[in-house]
Amino acid sequence: MKTNLIRAAAVLLAVSPVFQLPAFAGSASDYYGIKSESVSVTEAGSGKEVILERPQGLPRTGKQVATATALINTGIAAWNVVSGGAPSGAASAAYASALPPSIYLNWSSVAGWQGPKEYIYSYTVTNLYNIDVIKVKYKISFFYGATEGTENRPAGAVTGKYLTNFTVKAVSVDVKWGWHFNLDAVMSNPMNIGTTQNPVAMLQSDLKWSVSNVLSTKAGVWTYSADANGKFRDLTAEQKELTKAIPPLKAAEAPAMSWN
Repeated sequence: MKTNLIRAAAVLLAVSPVFQLPAFAGSASDYYGIKSESVSVTEAGSGKEVILERPQGLPRTGKQVATATALINTGIAAWNVVSGGAPSGAASAAYASALPPSIYLNWSSVAGWQGPKEYIYSYTVTNLYNIDVIKVKYKISFFYGATEGTENRPAGAVTGKYLTNFTVKAVSVDVKWGWHFNLDAVMSNPMNIGTTQNPVAMLQSDLKWSVSNVLSTKAGVWTYSADANGKFRDLTAEQKELTKAIPPLKAAEAPAMSWN
């Protein structure tokens, strides 16, 4: 009985497509080996002024005690973008923001939004057979530039620029058999890159990614920032350029030795 079960399992493994490489694959190490990775970006969107409605679920009172010059995230701090090789449904309603506490009491106290600014990133992994085994597009989008109105405001009141609806969503995901890709967005706390009297909001986002198959796992972080002036920075790309600019170290020449 035990022998028959073992034979049946062996036959199942031999014929099941789940446990077989694609027909074109002659070597598992070549199919699962990474030859290259590439990242490209396209800027889209606009800087037109828009009117944003109060987000659903935004409470009428603050979640935390904050000073008049504080910045708060009225959205969420982390969400899945791609999970198990498919776009995550959680990303459709996920966003982050950097706003003043008064926004809880009066959404219209801040106006003059511009955007959205949009950046579409394409990430491609090519294996040793020159097959693109992972092709992912994701979009980073945000609105910026809104400020408090000047009417009926006391002298010396704080007047800042703010950021809202920062989102990261999958546009398209194509993952070949045997490969896996995951992408998560993790937001920093809102930061002020201006002054106490004239705050300028900024958000930083870490996109934690992982590529895996039966032979290996590779992971990393792509970091971006956006501020209320509409400036977007790819901090990971900037760091790579700085690293490339560092000249290679020259080996010190040892002085010639004479044995005479």
